Amino acid sequence: MATTWRGRSSSSSRPTYGGFSALSSQAAYGKWGKSSSTSRQSSAGKTKKSAGNWSSSAAYKGVSRSFECKINSYKTLYSQTQGPAKFDRPSPTVLNSFAKWIEKGAIVQTVAPAQVAKWAYANDLNFSTRNPSINSCKTVLSRKFGKSTIKAVCRAKNGYFLVATPSIWHGRPFHFPR
Repeated sequence: MATTWRGRSSSSSRPTYGGFSALSSQAAYGKWGKSSSTSRQSSAGKTKKSAGNWSSSAAYKGVSRSFECKINSYKTLYSQTQGPAKFDRPSPTVLNSFAKWIEKGAIVQTVAPAQVAKWAYANDLNFSTRNPSINSCKTVLSRKFGKSTIKAVCRAKNGYFLVATPSIWHGRPFHFPR
């Protein structure tokens, strides 16, 4: 029988690959220990529970969602700099101001002018569907969702509007209804 670097025979019932068992979710005995959490003695004499090597993915759910929102928002801004444009692109200054909003926790969403026109009609506001302006779009959105919700508005290269909004609104993830 040949022995592996862990000292086990190659014909054992639990093959090991890099210190982990291929058939089990537990770590193989050795360098990483037997359990997912360990207790240790601190200098003050109190026992602390450390996270160990196997952390739950539920602990990272909020952080993961935050990163995903930021990445998608940066992708939206990046897409404004690439490819052909039917309308004028946002200026680099505008894109930088949107990036600063993203750093502060905002997300960038796109809204069709037709959807903004529906909200304007519902609120009895004037909104030109042929040539909508950024200011009129911001007014409609601010009246619909609140001034503190709409952080920044600009025109996208495809004729839609880019809107910087908070990621959470009224305790839930915020996305414009379609």
